[in-house]
Amino acid sequence: MNEPLAQLERQLELLIEGSLARLLGAELSSADVAAQLARSMHDGVRTDPQGQPHAPDQYALTLHPTDIEVLLERGGNLQVDMGKGVMEAARASGYRLGREPHITLAVDPTLPRWQVRVIAWHSSNPLEFTQAMPQSSDSQPGRLPVGAFLIIDGKRHFPLDRPVVNIGRRLDNQLILEDGHVSRTHAQLRVREGRFVLFDLGSTSGTRVNGRPVKQHVLQAGDVISIAAARLVYGEDPGGPPEATPAYRPPFPPKPAGDQRTRAGNWDDDLDV
Repeated sequence: MNEPLAQLERQLELLIEGSLARLLGAELSSADVAAQLARSMHDGVRTDPQGQPHAPDQYALTLHPTDIEVLLERGGNLQVDMGKGVMEAARASGYRLGREPHITLAVDPTLPRWQVRVIAWHSSNPLEFTQAMPQSSDSQPGRLPVGAFLIIDGKRHFPLDRPVVNIGRRLDNQLILEDGHVSRTHAQLRVREGRFVLFDLGSTSGTRVNGRPVKQHVLQAGDVISIAAARLVYGEDPGGPPEATPAYRPPFPPKPAGDQRTRAGNWDDDLDV
C-alpha cells in the first residue's frame, strides 16, 4: 500500500474507533470501513491544472437493510459525524474539498450481514473550485447536467444521458424496476434549466427523496430516491458514474418507448388497480 493511502486509512480508522464506535457498534469492522473509505477517496482524487488534488465529496455506504435499521436506531447523527471525519482526514492528507462531504446510507439485501461497500464521487467538476464558471452555463433549458447518473441499490449505475427518463415496472420504461409495489409508470426524470427534476406520476406507493414524500423535486448530488424497496442515489461527476459499479442492464429487451411526456389528469393506465 502506498504511504498516502496508508496514512489516510490510519486517520479514518482512528476516527471510527473513537467518536463513531458507539454508533457503529462491534458488528462492523472499523478497519474494513476505514479501508474502504480510504480506498474510495484515494481512487476518486482529481487534480486541477494547478496540481492541487481534490477528494470526492459524495460517499455511499451500502449495507444490508437490517443493518441500516440497527444503525439508525442507535441514534446520533452518524452521517453528519462521519462526513466531518472524512473532511478532517482528507484535509490532513493534503486533499482539497469543494464542499463538506455528504454521506449516504444505501441498502442492498444481497449483501451479507454487517458487510459494507463504499463508493465515492464528485458532486461537481473540481475545476469549478478554482475557475469561475460563466453565468449562463446552467441557463440552457435543455442542457443535461454533466456526468449525471443514478446508483441503483448501491450496486449498479444508470447514466442519465437523455433529457427524459421514465421509471417503473412497465417494459417501455428506460429504468425498469421489477417490484409489485412499483407502478407501471411510477416516476419520471426530466431536465429543466440544466437540472434533473424528479416527478411522481401518480404512483400507488409514492416516491420519496431523502425519506420525504415528493410529487416534484429538483435533484442534488447525494439525494436518495426511494421507490418501493429500490434506493436510487443521484450523483454528478464529469468523469461519469463510479467504476466500482457495473452498468444497469434492463431485465428484458426494452419495448419501444411511448409518450415520454409527463401526463396530467387520469392515471388509471399506470396504476395497479
